[in-house]
Amino acid sequence: MTGNQLSSQAGRQLRNSPSLGNLQRLTTEQQQLLAWMAEQQDGVSVAEMAAWSGRSDAEVRRLLADLSQQNLVLNIGADRYRSITSPPDDRAFSDQLLQTLSPGKPLAVILNSSGKDAVTPGSTFELGVTVTNRGAQSAVVHIFIDDLAPLLRQWCQSSQEYLALAPDQSGEVIFRFEIPVEILPGIFHYLLVVDAPQHYPEYPPARYSQELEVLPPSQDIVKASDPTFVVQPITSSAKPAILQPGSILQLQVLVYNRSERVDRFRLVCTDFPNTWYTITYPQDTQGFGLVMEADSLGLNPGDRGQILLLIAPPPEALAGHYVPTLQLYSENNPDLHLLDVVYLQLLPIYLLQPALRPVVNRIGGRQTGLFEVLLVNEGNAGREVLLRAIDVEGDKCCTYTLNPEELNIRAKETARARLTVKPHKWWRRPWWGVGRVLNFQVEVEDRQYLPLPTNVLPGYVTWTTRPWWQLLLVVLAGLGTLAVLVWLIWWLFFRPPVSPKILDFYVEDSRYSADNGDIAQVGWQIQYPNRIASLKLVGKSPDGRLISGPLVFDFNPSLPPALQPFCTSDRVLLTCKSVRTDARKPGEYVFELTLIPKRGRQQTIESRQTNRVAIDPVPLPKVLEFKPTQAAYLEVADQSVPANPSPKAPAAAVNASDIRLNWAVTRPQDLTGLQLVGRTPDGAIARPPQRFDFSQGIPKELQGFCAVGNVLVCRNVATGVRRTGDYIFELTPIGKNESAKPTEPTKSDRIQIVPRPAQILSFRVNNQEARPKYLIPITPGKPPLVLVFSWEVEGGASTKVELLPSPGSVPLRGAMGLPITQQPETSTITLQVSNGVGQPVNRSVTIETFNPNPSDPAATAAAAAAAVTENARQKAEAAAQAQKAAAAAQQVAGGQQAGGGQQAGGGSPSPSATPEATPTLESTPSPPGHLSPTELPPQLN
Repeated sequence: MTGNQLSSQAGRQLRNSPSLGNLQRLTTEQQQLLAWMAEQQDGVSVAEMAAWSGRSDAEVRRLLADLSQQNLVLNIGADRYRSITSPPDDRAFSDQLLQTLSPGKPLAVILNSSGKDAVTPGSTFELGVTVTNRGAQSAVVHIFIDDLAPLLRQWCQSSQEYLALAPDQSGEVIFRFEIPVEILPGIFHYLLVVDAPQHYPEYPPARYSQELEVLPPSQDIVKASDPTFVVQPITSSAKPAILQPGSILQLQVLVYNRSERVDRFRLVCTDFPNTWYTITYPQDTQGFGLVMEADSLGLNPGDRGQILLLIAPPPEALAGHYVPTLQLYSENNPDLHLLDVVYLQLLPIYLLQPALRPVVNRIGGRQTGLFEVLLVNEGNAGREVLLRAIDVEGDKCCTYTLNPEELNIRAKETARARLTVKPHKWWRRPWWGVGRVLNFQVEVEDRQYLPLPTNVLPGYVTWTTRPWWQLLLVVLAGLGTLAVLVWLIWWLFFRPPVSPKILDFYVEDSRYSADNGDIAQVGWQIQYPNRIASLKLVGKSPDGRLISGPLVFDFNPSLPPALQPFCTSDRVLLTCKSVRTDARKPGEYVFELTLIPKRGRQQTIESRQTNRVAIDPVPLPKVLEFKPTQAAYLEVADQSVPANPSPKAPAAAVNASDIRLNWAVTRPQDLTGLQLVGRTPDGAIARPPQRFDFSQGIPKELQGFCAVGNVLVCRNVATGVRRTGDYIFELTPIGKNESAKPTEPTKSDRIQIVPRPAQILSFRVNNQEARPKYLIPITPGKPPLVLVFSWEVEGGASTKVELLPSPGSVPLRGAMGLPITQQPETSTITLQVSNGVGQPVNRSVTIETFNPNPSDPAATAAAAAAAVTENARQKAEAAAQAQKAAAAAQQVAGGQQAGGGQQAGGGSPSPSATPEATPTLESTPSPPGHLSPTELPPQLN
């Protein structure tokens, strides 16, 4: 059995086996063995399996027997076995089953496709996908087809499906492709993806590359009655007809009319121009022996005819293989297409003419010779030619450059290459005569070793003689050389000693930082160091004050040890780099180097200065963050009254004891203090400046609020500001460098303390909750009654409480006795509370006094005079009673404040408010037949 037969048999068994859906149910030993066998393309023997698994031959044969019963293993002879998951021509299907057998993946996928499927137009292709959930949880599996071509998208009605699988449960979906009848043959690629992103997100999607090939439709069987034709001589791709350019190929087309009707046939060559071929039909004889030129071949039923076809390519036709198509048309059956092909080979003609044309062949000085290599291809085939320029002289005094060196020349075309010749040994140019001739040649080589008329193109270039003035220059150069020798003698033996000179003096860097401990460094370059006695280095301020140095370096007898690590010296030049000065303090410096030469004639002291160099001071601490813990705060409640949450308070306000601040400051190691100031928006000081001393670490008042690291971070620092209003705080860091410019203070955003909403908690009359109105009967002649009013208000320091009409402002909680006149009248007592924001809160009580036994008007008028004296007496007594009631109210209020609000809910009243002295305030009805005081009309006194 051949390998292809085994592969086909394995593929059929794999697709038809009912146990494929249970591959994952195999034991671990069986899965490992089957997976290893699937990777072996040529099969394995029992001994190889035993050596790989470490088991005996009997155990391996037992495993093979179980796998053979499930149609998963094939015996390929000679005690060798192959897994059906590894057919050589079905590798894609093998990869699918190997993925199913691979451990660790929760989803096992089996396809009924090998990865390459063939269909015919008009058929239906079904792609089956079996998925098994081998995981420990239920999963929703998304199966879809990706990267669909536009045609495949039209063929497949549904390109995605879903499967809900419990653990160890399998499911199958089928994708159907309806192939249209009119589709042309072709290959279409698509991608099948299996994924469970919701339940197995840690595993990547399984992707399967598939290929669907649409085969051409099967050809219809030629009917026995259809005409046929044969071309002689017969040609094929292996034995084409060979033609020389300009020759003629004669072909005979034999046509046989097998139908039962007379028919006419016409031959057409669709691939050649009309000038390349000639079709000759047999001449027809029509009546009386008249011979007519025919344009078709007429045949009776069962007759044969011959058409002569002459193919004559023109001389300019290119060499190569031609496959023209011959088509025979039937007049009776125009839809019948009879086709045949003819294989021709047109032989090549190799005719390449190379030539070398000079453009510039006389050169002198720095001129360059120029030549052009012409290659004319007069043949009918393309040529690939290599060019190479060679110096014939042998002294290589010229450089030859070809551009390009390789040419691809098409048939009937001309190619050019540029050759430049440039001499480079200028001393070989002749001084006199007619010049020097430099010979060279260009070698021409065909890459395919095709014949060439010549392989060598000789050429030459003339190097002209030098002009007369160059000889004059040689004479002048000799005289100059003599003068130089004279000068050297004077220099070495008679010249005075040279003076050292500062060639360069500079600062290594224009800016340094005291924070990094930088020291200014300089460098210099001095000529003739052996003449130096000493060097003096100083640093000055821009106004000329000496602020660094002096540093003196003694060169007697040689380079001082202090400069040896930084300097290099020879007899001509002393170079020093990165020489450290003693400039450490912040400021601006101008360094000056003074050179003191050794004693001698014409020796002078030389000095040179550098540009300004700055040493930056240690950076001051900077405030990175400065803001309150909240943008708004709620006013502190009066501690004598329990604070209740108020729904009228702003949502952004926080009930805190005072304003709290957060800040972050850089460079805490350089910080000596922080100054905090609170101001109103108009700039007035609302909180006196306070300085926190950080010289000994975090101050005591900030411990527990601040932490020191790379940055000083303080959170929730109390300011002590509690009064209502708007505030802006300023924080100023103070560094160790007192000479540095003071840091500008950092301002916070505007912070608001919102007044606490005022609320009347209780308003009582004689220890009872006040009613809107009271009717009090009076008895003329008796002392006035005293009513005790007590109240309790929630609010803050900005809350204002008033008892109207008298006495006016009162505390947030208290009690007060008010006498009631013994005359019939109506009065209103109002408790008014305000916090300065919004409308005040009011509670009012109306008190109406009346005489339950009124006398007639005449008697009242008669007693008016006597009542004047009595009224004066009663007013005096009422004033005394009012003084006693006020004293009692003050005593009650003082006891309530001293007791911490214990009497707010009903403590002992004042003596005037005892049950014996306080009348019962009930609404007394009017006697029958009489009007109440409020109903009586105005009466005359």
